[in-house]
Amino acid sequence: MSSAHAADAAGRVAPKVNPVGELDAIATTGIPAEYAARLPKVKDQLAGLNELNQLHQLTDQAAPVLALASAVE
Repeated sequence: MSSAHAADAAGRVAPKVNPVGELDAIATTGIPAEYAARLPKVKDQLAGLNELNQLHQLTDQAAPVLALASAVE
């Protein structure tokens, strides 16, 4: 049995835990449902960071061209 699947003494496999889902649950603990629904989820924030990383990759490729264009002034 791999270390990714913890088993108890009876050999039963514990359910997998979704860390992002757990963070979402913790973030809204004690907040009324009407307000908790307005909070951004960790999953959505991480997706935004991924989009930002993709934009950074694009701007890194354009940087040498922009440096040449500013030198032509």
